[in-house]
Amino acid sequence: MSVITARTAGFCWGVRRAVDLVLAELKKGNGPYAVFGELVHNPQVLRALEEHGVTVCKDPDSMGSGTLFLRTHGVTISEREQLSALPLELKDLTCPKVGRALSLARKKSGEGHDVLILGDPGHQEVRAILSYGGSTARVLSGPDEVADLPELNRPFLLSQTTQDTETWRLTVNALRDRFPDIEETCTICDSTGMRQTELRELCPKVDCVVVVGGRNSANTARLAAIAESEGLPTFLVETPEELDADALSGYERVLLAAGASTPSWSIRRVREKLLEIQGSSLRAGPFRRFFQSLVFGNFHIIPVAFAAGAAGGFLFGGNDWSLSILAASLFLFAVSSVTSILESGYSRPYGLRKQEYLRKHRTILTICSFTAFGGSLWLSLSLDPIWPAVLGLMLLAFLVYSLPLIRGRNLFSGLRAIPGSRDVMFAGVWSLLLAFLPGLGAFDGRVSSGPVLWTGTLFFLFLARCLLADLTDLQGDALLGIDTIPIHAGRDRSMKLFWSCVVLAAILPAAGMAAGFLPLQASAFAIGLVFLCVGYFVLHSVSFPSELFKRLIADGSLFIAGAAPALLCWAGGC
Repeated sequence: MSVITARTAGFCWGVRRAVDLVLAELKKGNGPYAVFGELVHNPQVLRALEEHGVTVCKDPDSMGSGTLFLRTHGVTISEREQLSALPLELKDLTCPKVGRALSLARKKSGEGHDVLILGDPGHQEVRAILSYGGSTARVLSGPDEVADLPELNRPFLLSQTTQDTETWRLTVNALRDRFPDIEETCTICDSTGMRQTELRELCPKVDCVVVVGGRNSANTARLAAIAESEGLPTFLVETPEELDADALSGYERVLLAAGASTPSWSIRRVREKLLEIQGSSLRAGPFRRFFQSLVFGNFHIIPVAFAAGAAGGFLFGGNDWSLSILAASLFLFAVSSVTSILESGYSRPYGLRKQEYLRKHRTILTICSFTAFGGSLWLSLSLDPIWPAVLGLMLLAFLVYSLPLIRGRNLFSGLRAIPGSRDVMFAGVWSLLLAFLPGLGAFDGRVSSGPVLWTGTLFFLFLARCLLADLTDLQGDALLGIDTIPIHAGRDRSMKLFWSCVVLAAILPAAGMAAGFLPLQASAFAIGLVFLCVGYFVLHSVSFPSELFKRLIADGSLFIAGAAPALLCWAGGC
């Protein structure tokens, strides 16, 4: 089985805008928060918002204060008048594309047109457009209903924004046959049209189609209907648990599509499940599960950190560097694992796959983490006195950083309230433990230019690694409450910061070698940096890459950047 993922799958611009506005309002603290009806037709998104304290409200009169969001589908004129009279702060999240349809319906009705709306009669968006279209406005479901229309005065046709483009074309033709003077404006959203066009183009290339999205989502249902009309077996699912492995294993080429309100993590999880089904058919399932456990449980951090630290150990030729690097590796594993375990309590199982794994194996992973903590501190006692002191201070800083998670309330307070603190602390701690402190040991406690340059090199490499991982799912991280630099800085600035870090990570060791502070073997570090850059383009060329694939590229670059110069030194001497 091969899985082709539609590039247009996932949040449309209007849904992304609405979610971003809700998250921005949450930071202002003007609660309680509620949405008048369902913000979008997707249960996973609604549950994620509910965990942030945003509920679905069907009776706004019961709210005495707070913020009420108006759903993306729009509200009727009478509903807007009723809500405006309440003592609530209203935040209109109506999709601008829907807003255009509402304005157009009102304008044409005011000009004396009989407004016709192509759409689903019971859908909230159609109800809203109908209210703006005046007393003579009517709803059509398709071309078959044209013959039943009465005589109309200057008919004007517009559409529900998520309507099928082919149904629109056929309806317009049928109406022109009966009303030659009819006017029309296609108000189908560009995003909807692009999804449907891509789906029709890809259908001839596959054996079946899997559509991910809410069952009550109009645009998702239409994608499934289009796939069925193309004569393909079609599976409409909301979660990966709904996939029928036996039924799907019989198809060689599967197309994965998704509605405009389907979050990225839902698409990613369904894609991962399809790949697991593929792996099972190739008898690669056990190997994939083992590797997944290694990465999701953070156990891969130990060899990755040891390789990164070993490079400095070989480059600077310090004594007994292996014990210090092992202590640092165990400490980094423990800190990363405990942080992940604590954060998994606030990213539910329907979110990231790693969070689901951590919640399922919380007990054994916690035992492993505290064992690693103990081993790290025990090893540090046999090292220079600065090691147990630094590890103790870092442990204290970790506890302060994690205190909001431990308390379980006000999760982004203290150190966590500092934008991007998670990524900067990660890069700082790794470079300090794996480069600066071992460098002090190699030069008998003296601060030397070589270790300082190498510390800066690793800092920028580690920060670039964080940015690469975070940029692949900015929207999902924001909705699931995972704090990253791209959430605060935005995608464009974060991409510039990523490349700035890459450039600095290349310049520092080059300058060190030119000045004689670093041996020429340090140039092998560039292999890991190149791997990271190639990974950047690979991840951005793949639609919804799996978490496992993303972490293999991101953390694989760290391993190679350390292992390559270490092996070169070991083979030829430094």
